[in-house]
Amino acid sequence: MHNIPSLRPDNHDSAPAYWRVFYTRPRAEKKCECLLFEQNVEVFLPIRTVVKQWKDRKKKIDEPLFPNYIFARVDERERIEVLGTRGIVRCVTFGGSLAEITQSEISQLKLLQTHPGWLETVCGQHFKIGAKITIEAGPLRGLKGEVIEYRGTTRLIVRVSSIDMAVKVELPSSLLRSA
Repeated sequence: MHNIPSLRPDNHDSAPAYWRVFYTRPRAEKKCECLLFEQNVEVFLPIRTVVKQWKDRKKKIDEPLFPNYIFARVDERERIEVLGTRGIVRCVTFGGSLAEITQSEISQLKLLQTHPGWLETVCGQHFKIGAKITIEAGPLRGLKGEVIEYRGTTRLIVRVSSIDMAVKVELPSSLLRSA
């Protein structure tokens, strides 16, 4: 999880706030996260750690899970203010409507980030490709997904339908049940 906590002052009781999806300039996600945090906007940038190889060394790097996307919980007035933030290009829409992420999807993405070791565990039970599953134990309990591949491990895809993106996760099948 990224080092910047999500905070939101409770002084906007009149207008409802929604998790909105914002598109950023390339490689500007972390800077946008900092700028929005400074504006007291509740912001979430899903991060993953990857190993980058240079000629002389390897280094672990934190990079956005969804390049060019950042999530902010805003009301309409705040959404307009966010659009004026340096690095923010636009608010994402689908079919002419503003994209909205549910609190459940945000919670699941946050949960995925807190347990990176669970993403490479080998399993033993077979599930059919396309099977809808629910994780019933462990740190990702309650997460729903779909089995997309079986080759000695069960790989499932966690769909974030609001932005038409997905995350692959590998889990022991003993933690899974059919949904």
